[in-house]
Amino acid sequence: MDTLETLVQEIELENKREEASDPAVKKMLGVVEEFLKHHRVMCYGGTAINNLLPKSEQFYDSSTEIPDYDFFSETPQQHAMMIADQLVKLNLPNIEVKPGMHLGTFKVFADFHGIADITHMDKPIFEKLWKENVVHGGIHYVTPNFLRMSMYLELSRPKGDVSRWKKVYTRLQLLNKHHPMTCPGNFPLPKDLEERTKKDVIRMLKHHDVILMGFSAASQHAEKTVWVTPVVLLANKDTIETLTKGKKVTVKEGSEILPTRHDVVEHGDVTMSFYETQACHSYHMTRDRIKVASIPTLLQFFFAYLYTDAHADEVSRILCVADRLVELATHDKGRTFPLLTPRECLGHQETLIEMKKHRSEVFKQVSKDRSSPDFMRSFFSYVPPLSKTEKNNLTKRVHKL
Repeated sequence: MDTLETLVQEIELENKREEASDPAVKKMLGVVEEFLKHHRVMCYGGTAINNLLPKSEQFYDSSTEIPDYDFFSETPQQHAMMIADQLVKLNLPNIEVKPGMHLGTFKVFADFHGIADITHMDKPIFEKLWKENVVHGGIHYVTPNFLRMSMYLELSRPKGDVSRWKKVYTRLQLLNKHHPMTCPGNFPLPKDLEERTKKDVIRMLKHHDVILMGFSAASQHAEKTVWVTPVVLLANKDTIETLTKGKKVTVKEGSEILPTRHDVVEHGDVTMSFYETQACHSYHMTRDRIKVASIPTLLQFFFAYLYTDAHADEVSRILCVADRLVELATHDKGRTFPLLTPRECLGHQETLIEMKKHRSEVFKQVSKDRSSPDFMRSFFSYVPPLSKTEKNNLTKRVHKL
């Protein structure tokens, strides 16, 4: 059996090496890489992490693995068309742009090879990331903090694809080693939570499915609990509506990276901020039955907040607290909870089947008019070559998105 397994590994490696050295594949990737160097897009994902590491620490072997380029764009449909047209000019066969499983992502294929995944990102978040992007080899990459956010997101969801955790954690350690977090220094301290509000919050945490988040939760991980205002919490939407009934509440709609927030306002100040769960978020249970967000859950939310709602005077505080949490995540010394990634979690984790059902429902809703903006935003496709008239009409519709 050992001999058979060895033979299989050798054959697989040989096949991978042959595919990676195929001149046609190199041509395809060359088109994508040139595009990345000359357009307003930012790479993320495994290839981005790999390329930002020193050669000696990179986990992809270019002689056997074909890079899978994932990148953000404000206009993914336009950019997918441009790449497809360039591939056609090189006489490469079977060029196609298809919608991905995740709405807003478009996949470019050449001769049945997936060579690029282009994902839409809203302009405000894109602008913030663009100001901090890292340029390496002429290609723009999202900031290491955003890459960290994506990996902590995976590690914070025990009902997600846990088979990836080992790989993700290994890559995270490499990224933290070569692109460490930095604390900019002094930052304004938040106000202490009033004693009355503190008692109400503790009572609520003990008797309802609510997770403690934010700076108060971060302090719990460092064995020195500090209650600050506003206290940040995480709960299902129904729970939030029940707990805030009769109170003055302002709602901040969610973004691509941060869920909807409900702010409880008292005497003109926000005393509590509830985020809606958008997956099954991991937490620790304290001895007095309080749910405290795990370090991966906290870091995912801190980084997401940094690129969406953070005010200038909050940025330094978030970076410094996140720096300490990353340190605690890497070394368990001084950590309140020994386990980094607990299995307990709150919220509904969408399964692959549910994702497919949701996608199918959206398709039914918008497919009555396949030239409509709603259809084009989620299910745009392109198979060149088209006639001049067809191409012009499609281009006009894409530019209106």
